[in-house]
Amino acid sequence: MLHGSGLLLLSSVAGYWVLERASSHKGQLKSVGQLIGWVVIVTSLVGLTCRIWSLATGKAFCPIGGKGGYFCPLTGKSMPESPK
Repeated sequence: MLHGSGLLLLSSVAGYWVLERASSHKGQLKSVGQLIGWVVIVTSLVGLTCRIWSLATGKAFCPIGGKGGYFCPLTGKSMPESPK
């Protein structure tokens, strides 16, 4: 169940590695490397936050789908809309 969270943490480590590698370059390659590194880190941390929130609340975090329900990309199942 937590294998997705582990992959997200590994991707944030990969983003940090890209940042480290970019710091040794000069010019535009350094800027592009830093941008890619930060995008990978931020995206993976946001994904991890959504994953934790989804597990803690039991609700899907992605309002995709229709017919009043949510589609959870982690399980591949459609979930009914929660009562308000």
